[in-house]
Amino acid sequence: MTGQKRFHIILRKAQKNEVLPVDMTNLGADFKKARESKGISLDQIATATRIRIRFLTAIENEEFHLLPGGIFNRGFVRTYAERVGIDPDQAVTDYGRLAEVREPAEASPAKIERHLHPVAVGALVLLIVIFYVVTRESGNTAQTASAPPAPISQPAALPPPPTTAPETTSVATTPEPEPAPPATKEALAIEMEAKETTWIKVTADGNSVNPGEILKRGMTRRFTAQTSIDLIIGNADGLTLKINDQQSKPLGRSGQVRELNITPNNLKDFIGYRIKSFSPPFQGGEPGVPRLL
Repeated sequence: MTGQKRFHIILRKAQKNEVLPVDMTNLGADFKKARESKGISLDQIATATRIRIRFLTAIENEEFHLLPGGIFNRGFVRTYAERVGIDPDQAVTDYGRLAEVREPAEASPAKIERHLHPVAVGALVLLIVIFYVVTRESGNTAQTASAPPAPISQPAALPPPPTTAPETTSVATTPEPEPAPPATKEALAIEMEAKETTWIKVTADGNSVNPGEILKRGMTRRFTAQTSIDLIIGNADGLTLKINDQQSKPLGRSGQVRELNITPNNLKDFIGYRIKSFSPPFQGGEPGVPRLL
């Protein structure tokens, strides 16, 4: 069979099946021939159609895998065909046949590569596991072989009994703990109880411990100090006082203001105080509360 007859047979089969072999298509060449016959450059077509030059070049070279894909490819082919005077419907049909034939062939390497990746990863993991198991077993074997047998310990001979007289063991005496220093006790302690309503103000060691308070009948207070206690009483007869658990003498008459200065040095007098009258006996109001004039 001659080559011409073989060509006619292939052409009839292609027309019957409505599929053209890939090598017998001239879609890209038709685009380029039509463009050059009109004297139009790719730059002019790109400006008029707003299709990038690299996509126009891909159509002329039938490198459809360089196109963005999807409906954009058919739109680019149709627009390019209309611009250079080619039947756009036929151009889109021819592109569809070429794309169906070429896309699987072009995509097969990528698919093979995607399938190879999991296989390679699995093989690598398997090699790592085998290497780990082998090295671990070899390490255990080497350690077992190199470990020397433990020597059998012989019982030590007992030393002969001593011939000398036994030494006296001295009992160590435990030192007695030093007694803790006694807790510091305040040199002064006063306790007061109100027989009548009275007002007091107390300063201990120069610090105000009671800036001023009205005591009702039956109320008690206690204050301590190291050096001195200054006590101001608004109703001297309305208050009983104990100094270091000793009852003091009467402090004064009802409604009289007294200032007591108590120190360790004047305790021998039982109470030692300097009396300062701040005001005459109260007139009206509640006894024992200083009246502001």
